[in-house]
Amino acid sequence: MHLLLTRPDGRIGPLADKLAALGVRTTRAPMVTLVDNPDAGPSPLDTVDGAFFVSPTAVDCAHQRLQGKWPDIAYFAVGGGTAAALRRYGVEPICPPPGEETTEGVLALPDWQYLTGKRMAIVRGVGGREVMAATLRADGFDVQFWELYRRQRPEWPAQTVQSWRQNGVDVILATSGEILANLFAVTPLSDHDWLRNCLWLVPVERVAELAQQRGCQRIQVMGGAGDDAIVRCLGSMNHYGEDPEGSAGSPGPS
Repeated sequence: MHLLLTRPDGRIGPLADKLAALGVRTTRAPMVTLVDNPDAGPSPLDTVDGAFFVSPTAVDCAHQRLQGKWPDIAYFAVGGGTAAALRRYGVEPICPPPGEETTEGVLALPDWQYLTGKRMAIVRGVGGREVMAATLRADGFDVQFWELYRRQRPEWPAQTVQSWRQNGVDVILATSGEILANLFAVTPLSDHDWLRNCLWLVPVERVAELAQQRGCQRIQVMGGAGDDAIVRCLGSMNHYGEDPEGSAGSPGPS
């Protein structure tokens, strides 16, 4: 197994170390660059009852803007990695159990009923899914976004991309639809068949469907995008280099 790690650069290192300890060979190839959003505006966290964080990056950016002063409100995290980031700053989050680390998993939590008010902030990068906001608004919540960073597609020389195939990359981690699209965009058309023949590790069925639309058939849904979900998925393989049970064309639960 040779795994291509496509997360943003600052989120690859710890995961690569964990996988190295498991004997998994990796190549680092960030498919998204994260930059500060100067138009984010002031923090809304002093005026809401709860906040939903979509990523560890959102947590880190908020900590800088808040200068370490976190208001006493309810904090929801999309998954284990985001929850761990909040705990590093002394904030205890509410998050879904392993295997359900998605926006839908957060919305299914019973903790929403305990909020004393219905004012929520969604802390994220510019753009993204609207499922959380739409669902909460339909339930009577006043929702506002705090968009702290922007995502950009990095440039990769064609010879570098081709070297991944030549060096035996056969598994690709794509933790978002944007990463999936960016990898196809930077890869020469002559190597698209290689991409389609790789085993894709994706967080949820929605991203699996996007991969299938591009002709990818070997897809494993991990049930989350955090380090723990990725390590659990790889650990479920009987032997490294072989597909996890049921991965070929049959995504697992999201």
